[in-house]
Amino acid sequence: MYRETLLVISSLALITACSAPTSDDASQSATQTSGDDAGLPLWTKVNPGGETSCSDGSDFFLMTHKGDPEKLLFFLEGGGGCSESQSCDPLGEPTYKITLHGQSDPDTGIFDLDQPDNPFSDYSMVYVPYCTGDVHLGLNDTEYKRENGTVFTIRHRGAANVMASLEHTYETFPDARTIFVTGASAGAIPTPFYASYLADHYSEADIAALGDGAGGYRYASPVESQLTRWGIFNHVNLAPGFEDLTPETWSFEQLYIEAGTAFPEMALGRFDFAMDAAQSWFLGTNSQHETLMENILANNADIAEAVPRFRAFIAGSDNHVVIQRPGFYELSANGHALSDWLARFAALEPVENVICETCATAEGLTAE
Repeated sequence: MYRETLLVISSLALITACSAPTSDDASQSATQTSGDDAGLPLWTKVNPGGETSCSDGSDFFLMTHKGDPEKLLFFLEGGGGCSESQSCDPLGEPTYKITLHGQSDPDTGIFDLDQPDNPFSDYSMVYVPYCTGDVHLGLNDTEYKRENGTVFTIRHRGAANVMASLEHTYETFPDARTIFVTGASAGAIPTPFYASYLADHYSEADIAALGDGAGGYRYASPVESQLTRWGIFNHVNLAPGFEDLTPETWSFEQLYIEAGTAFPEMALGRFDFAMDAAQSWFLGTNSQHETLMENILANNADIAEAVPRFRAFIAGSDNHVVIQRPGFYELSANGHALSDWLARFAALEPVENVICETCATAEGLTAE
């Protein structure tokens, strides 16, 4: 098992993402980056223009890789986030990625295309970078005030960025028939939400969606800034299957429940480390239960009650996220290799819930 450095996160921020660069201003411009041995591009960067933006107003871009046109992987990058002045201030110590400067092409975990155990090595891929501090769900330009009275604006445009990425996906990969939707940390939270758009558009496709490293956010009290400063309800009810979601029923778990109810043929799942130090740190005193494991089990039980096809894999560690890490291929629990379990899950084959035997237990979802 590998260890990774814990990034400090702020109020409403989830962690772990790469950094990333700025593209040209021209709408629909594309820049080819790294290539294979034959000189062909592995990844293409596309600036979709329109209302897309990073938090500071700089350009957003998505990244695509062309593989099998009938297989598609749609990935939502993780990273820090913010919902109040101290953690949002770009002149302070922001805990989220402000702009897409320095983005390297993904090449580890499920993006290691030379790894023989990679179940997605032949897939076409869409990689959605994250630079808006709003877990990909914001649609609001929010003004924050510093202690000295000066103000600054953060463009929480995560939803605009993902929706533009979806439109580009529909145009670029029209023949997708097997689709896997996933995201890490901040990207894990909206995974089922955006999977519903893909399920609606590709109505004949087999679709599975799994969030990595965000299953323990069970709050003792509501976090109002998720709804107000990010502007989630400026758009969330426009999603297929989410028409009846209200601020009163809002929760991260409800995204899985709404998606699974609207699209019962779609497989939904979660991966978590039982003692994830990042999630535990972030929850702090706003955790409903004493341990993160109890939160994870309670959250998963709520989803499983409403979505019978929901499955979870919980490994024993205090690490944070795995799907994009080199350790993805080494991880197992109770004799189940995660890479093999995920390959079967993504193929809509039956899989059991996996909960590490050495983890603390609580009533709720149990291993079969």
